[in-house]
Amino acid sequence: MMTSRFDKLFPRAVWPLACLLVTGPGCALLWSYQVDFDGLRSAAGRMASIVANHFTTPPSAVSAGTDRKELTALLLRLLRTGCAVGFAALAWLRASGPAWPAVLRSPAALGLQLALAVVGDMGLIYVFTAQLGTLPLRSALRWLAAAPLFSSGATLLVIADLPMPDERFIMACMVAAGEAVIMAIVTAVVHVALGERRARLALAAAHAELQATQALLGEAVRASERMRLARDLHDMAGHHLTALKLHLDLAKRQAGDAAPASLATASSLAATLLADVRLLVSSERGGCDIDMRLALETLCAGIPAPRIELCIGERLGIDSAAVAHAVFCAVQEAVSNAIRHAGAAGMTVALRRDAGGDLVLDIADDGRGSGGAAEGNGLRGMRERLAQLGGSLHAANGPRQGYALGIRLPASGAGA
Repeated sequence: MMTSRFDKLFPRAVWPLACLLVTGPGCALLWSYQVDFDGLRSAAGRMASIVANHFTTPPSAVSAGTDRKELTALLLRLLRTGCAVGFAALAWLRASGPAWPAVLRSPAALGLQLALAVVGDMGLIYVFTAQLGTLPLRSALRWLAAAPLFSSGATLLVIADLPMPDERFIMACMVAAGEAVIMAIVTAVVHVALGERRARLALAAAHAELQATQALLGEAVRASERMRLARDLHDMAGHHLTALKLHLDLAKRQAGDAAPASLATASSLAATLLADVRLLVSSERGGCDIDMRLALETLCAGIPAPRIELCIGERLGIDSAAVAHAVFCAVQEAVSNAIRHAGAAGMTVALRRDAGGDLVLDIADDGRGSGGAAEGNGLRGMRERLAQLGGSLHAANGPRQGYALGIRLPASGAGA
């Protein structure tokens, strides 16, 4: 249960929480204490000084220039705090999936985050490099090369004009190199951790599919065995009992009034037994429907993410192993696509019969949709499998987000 909750909260909550943990103490100290000279030797400090110099008068014999210092300190606090809030907001929006415009997940938005991290300082650059671990490897490496260059370059440009001994400048360069190494380590750790998480989710999905397949196979075998027993009981015992009753009736008519009472009793018992056999055969045939509920519940319950809401109607009446297999494979393929491609947080699966008796399966997720891409082999195979049973498949992006599948199998095909 704890793992499932973590998987649901991880994508959206982790980055704002990381920003809070990294920048929270720095913001508290920034607003609680006087800004020292070291705080001005940064990109934010230089920007605050430039703005303050533009709106205040320099120190002179008439003015002490304290208003310039106070304005510089205030602007520095506001600038760093604003950068931290903006960075956290962008990180949350990027992790919220397709609910927000695609521009928020574009390289331009990532570049804006990098700029906010450099200007805001307070460790935001490490949160940024941790975010790079969520990108594809090549893209992450390109941004990882840009982050330390941009961060260290901005710092070195600021302190280059300041009077300081060569030893301190060399120390600043070494610190910048150490920060670059730490950034690379942070990105690598996040990349490996997310790779392990994806592998764990894939393993859980494969395990759920295996268990659901076993449940469906067991249900199909049970239904097939009940059908065989009902058929054998009808063909063997039913025919023999019918012949026995006919002979007893013939013997009763041939004996006429001299027929013993036991002959009538035997004929009545044979008729009763034949009726019971027919009733038993009808009952067994009626119980040969394949129950899809157990297989689908097993499949959906074993998937940690996305969250799956399953709704199955009553009395589906599926007595064909081919139909049951087609329905199960459709749900399995939709869940697999939602995990691997859609980045969905939730999806719904609804199986029912409509007023006309057709079997209807509706599947929808809240992922990123197809993005105009052509159908893959999975959807094409699903469409071909349904066509063999007389069914149809409608696949399209949702009205706002996500992807939806509509599957319909005719009553004749669904029960054949």
